[in-house]
Amino acid sequence: KDISYFYPGMNASLLLHKLIPGIGDNSVWNYAKLRGAISKTGNVTTAPYQNEIGFSVATFFPYGSVLGYNQNLSGYPRQLNPEFVLTKEVGVELGFLKNRINFEATYYHQDNTDQILNVALSNTTGLTSTLLNAAEFTNKGVELDLKLTPLVKLGNLEVDFKVNYSHMKNEVTKVLDDVDELGIGNYLYVIKGQSAFTFKVPDYVRDSATGKVIVDRVSGMPKLDPNTRRFGQNTPTDILGLNLNVNWKGFTFGATAEYRTGNMILFDQVGQFLDDNGISSYTAANGRRAFLFPNSVVDDGSGKLIDNTNTYTSNFGRLYWNTSINGDVISNYLASGAFWKLREVSITYAMPSRLFKGNTLKGVTFGITGRNLATWRPKSNPWTDPEFSGQISAATSTQGSAYTGNAQGRSTGYNLPPTRLYGANVIFTF
Repeated sequence: KDISYFYPGMNASLLLHKLIPGIGDNSVWNYAKLRGAISKTGNVTTAPYQNEIGFSVATFFPYGSVLGYNQNLSGYPRQLNPEFVLTKEVGVELGFLKNRINFEATYYHQDNTDQILNVALSNTTGLTSTLLNAAEFTNKGVELDLKLTPLVKLGNLEVDFKVNYSHMKNEVTKVLDDVDELGIGNYLYVIKGQSAFTFKVPDYVRDSATGKVIVDRVSGMPKLDPNTRRFGQNTPTDILGLNLNVNWKGFTFGATAEYRTGNMILFDQVGQFLDDNGISSYTAANGRRAFLFPNSVVDDGSGKLIDNTNTYTSNFGRLYWNTSINGDVISNYLASGAFWKLREVSITYAMPSRLFKGNTLKGVTFGITGRNLATWRPKSNPWTDPEFSGQISAATSTQGSAYTGNAQGRSTGYNLPPTRLYGANVIFTF
């Protein structure tokens, strides 16, 4: 019934270099600023009519070319509250050497309430998912920014360098009344006291002391743990950005790179496709013959677990890689989401302005650009770019594997792979 909501904001700053003698009137430390802000923002992520259960034209239902209608498998409550984010932040800005060196630091704290999430349901309800105000969590972190402009200035050569870093930690403070854990699809869960959002996936039975997989002392085969195991979060905690710009006699070279870490990503679709068809490097273990399960332990007969050095798997080839003992163990396809990425490199040349004196044409600039040029991944990720994620309808599958709109952190096998982009341009200035 409430179709409007109020979200205010306020910020203030203090210019210290104008208040404190000796800061603004010297060539070493020339700028200092303190700032603070508080704001409350509201948001509704639903589409028009999304709180109504509708119908769509069916395919081959009820039979042949006689078409009927299917009820949509996503249910939506009539009453949803707007989600709100209360943000508080303080920061400092410093300038040195007549602003050749600029440094900024910010600390922030966010309280997120009534978050609207697409929550997975059991298929026995007749639906696969529903929207709920299903979580409250906090975000807090720091953001640092350093600009060296110029870092180097020698005659016609000028080099600028910028670096930024952010660290964020979040924690779920509430799920639902009397509920501390809720699945939202894609093997992601909202768990009170944990990060938003956390992977929980099927795993092997492991030695609680070492974390190594326990294999059968006769067959050498691992066993599927009946309980899902909690792993890391799907959002990065640390992001580092680097930007380099070099100017010399009309030539400009620019490069941007980025590093992310602290999160995990799931490659179950891509990984299973490769395993099922014997394409992945794992399937070639020991010449595609029986193999020692990596990093495993075995009962020595007395109840003591020792490192497995001679009990090979009884199954191999398709009898191993294309079966549930591999494909249903989703932890096999969880990897670090860390990466270094060369996001962009550009080279431009601006023709000297003296060539255009007295002409209508004032300048010509030629440029070439490359984007997404290179990605470096840790060894735990032999599959693809960690930013390569996708989303399909929740109606296509059950809770464990449905894409419910909360697809960040999970790759899909239904998208084209990441691509490098190259471009060229000519700019005319009149």
